[in-house]
Amino acid sequence: MRQLRKTLQSLIATRHKAVRLEDRFFRQISRLASMMPDGAKAPARPGKRGTLRRTLKCPKCSRRFARPLHLGRHLSATHGRRRKGAA
Repeated sequence: MRQLRKTLQSLIATRHKAVRLEDRFFRQISRLASMMPDGAKAPARPGKRGTLRRTLKCPKCSRRFARPLHLGRHLSATHGRRRKGAA
């Protein structure tokens, strides 16, 4: 049991170290991307939440969505509206 606890603590510490290293890496990439010419695109961070702009607004409330699928699901679940083409 004690050995298992040590192993888990070691794995957690290694994971935290990897996360810190990844964050430092992406900060450096962002810094380099800010120096790129205007026409070039900066690399996107995979898995980062909030990277898509929420441009689709629900017509019934103030919620905003980045993808039409999410807006449609919200309308169906929250406001009881069925999707177009659904039987």
